[in-house]
Amino acid sequence: MSVVAPAVYVGTWHKYNCGSIAGRWFDLTTFDDERDFFAACRALHQDEADPELMFQDYEGFPGNMASECHINWAWVEGFRRARDEGCEEAYRLWVDDTGETDFDTFRDAWWGEADSEEAFAV
Repeated sequence: MSVVAPAVYVGTWHKYNCGSIAGRWFDLTTFDDERDFFAACRALHQDEADPELMFQDYEGFPGNMASECHINWAWVEGFRRARDEGCEEAYRLWVDDTGETDFDTFRDAWWGEADSEEAFAV
């Protein structure tokens, strides 16, 4: 199964209230950290003195890890580590089930994939 990387469409409340949805999609895994992401958002909306960011759409997030005004950056960090280890789908499902985002806790709980139910039971 193909897993979608966490991404958000970033606009501002001011533009939205003025009838515009001008913004841009960002793949969050391309940023070193949350600070770099917000710097890119401010650069995108540099036409506003103090842009109030609005995440108008988002994809690749389980449960309540993203909303119009919040991104759980721990999910993004964990997803990046899971992708590096090839277990991003398992991590996404685990976060969706537990609400936890700590990747090390996930690794302690996850034993890997099984080829069949029989192999899983053994």
